[in-house]
Amino acid sequence: MFQKASDLAAIYPAMVLHGMRTFSSADVLRFLGRKLHGNFQGEITSDFKDRPEGVRIKHRVKDNSIKAYDKAGNVLRIETTMNDPRDFKVLRPKHGQPHGKAQWRPLRRGIADIYRRAQVGQASNDRYLDALAATDTSTPLGELIRDICKPATYRYKRVRALRPWADPDLALFRAINRGEFSVNGFRNRDLQPLLFDHAPDRTEDKPRRSARVSRLLRMLRAHHLIQKVPHTHRYVLTPHGRDIISAVLASLQITLEQLNKLAA
Repeated sequence: MFQKASDLAAIYPAMVLHGMRTFSSADVLRFLGRKLHGNFQGEITSDFKDRPEGVRIKHRVKDNSIKAYDKAGNVLRIETTMNDPRDFKVLRPKHGQPHGKAQWRPLRRGIADIYRRAQVGQASNDRYLDALAATDTSTPLGELIRDICKPATYRYKRVRALRPWADPDLALFRAINRGEFSVNGFRNRDLQPLLFDHAPDRTEDKPRRSARVSRLLRMLRAHHLIQKVPHTHRYVLTPHGRDIISAVLASLQITLEQLNKLAA
């Protein structure tokens, strides 16, 4: 909630534009905690509607959606709607076997899994708000990425500077920003098939490949773009890392004509 409607009105149009131009199908899946894979069958859409009471932007994955709208002029409302909860999972025993083994099973309708629906919905809202937060921080892009373009130190060892628009580092940014990693994070072995074109030809190449990805993870940690999940081998983006990667990837979509209009 904003104290003055004019404060929300000053930033909301940019948020809507950012959501329509920048959020890809993979992003929409990520917001709803889904993975993009070859077996996906369904429709992913994004649209906005200009209504008398305000502007609404909505992203839909089959029958489920997440949307934002400026309610009553001074409330930015983010809302996740589940019309088909079976697309989500809950850790529970098999129906009719309350003392059976708990496994990840489809989310049920009704009140039995309502606590899990609340968890999933809140997590979706948080991911969407985090993505919208990168719309305009009033920080110039050059200032935002200045530090990562300089060498850093990790555990008393020098780590090279990042090159945000060079193909190798762009591929790394895209890999760690994938939707399937937004919930549980990513591991060394999760990144390997995304960063290499083919499986290792020889058995002895596997540890070399793993060591190379470990060096990349160390570099990202040194620049504070990722952090390790305690007591696991998984990593997640930091808020700082999410802002930088979102800005870099969004900049790839901006045309010279758009830049000239902004500068006018």
